[in-house]
Amino acid sequence: MIDLDEKDIVAERRTGDGERFAIFTDTDVLPFWGQRFWGVVLDTCGDGFGLPVRYGSVCTAPTGWTLRQLICVAQARLALEHARAPEAGALAVLEALGQAVRQMPEGEPLGNGVSFDPGGQASPYRWTLARCGDLALPLCPDPESRQEGITPELVLIVLDQALKDWSERAPYLRRLWSCRNAIRDALAAEIRRVRIARGEAPG
Repeated sequence: MIDLDEKDIVAERRTGDGERFAIFTDTDVLPFWGQRFWGVVLDTCGDGFGLPVRYGSVCTAPTGWTLRQLICVAQARLALEHARAPEAGALAVLEALGQAVRQMPEGEPLGNGVSFDPGGQASPYRWTLARCGDLALPLCPDPESRQEGITPELVLIVLDQALKDWSERAPYLRRLWSCRNAIRDALAAEIRRVRIARGEAPG
């Protein structure tokens, strides 16, 4: 059971199949941070997982995954998937993520402080757990995104929501809009990839 105060919820999103959710909250957000949400509750298909997010390393929340770190996690996972199944749609996601990286405002190096470890579930991937300091992000172990854990699609949804907020707060930063468009392309490509992995029509 997820216990959230409705007044703290600023946005709710679902994956393309409607099976998993992402709930964005402004609990404990301070005005000078320049971001609308800090905590995101992600559906692991077993429980709700709390993901702290900060847009960058300056004038944002004091702790949490930065957008560059989340992009790194998504890229690393999709690179594993592309190596596993080169014709299964992961390349389109990687290409869009590469475009997003090129458009991100300058900041800390991409993936700064991120490491990867094996998880506790059987998986065709050599790692399913991303770490950054005390933070951990357990990814689902299967290409079909059906098993317990955070799916790559949910990571992309978090990125899209953060970039939507950031670009609306700073509409003069054209690179943010371009970055968000690239993330939206990556999200659409990941939805297609999951459908292919599940043997469904990609749409």
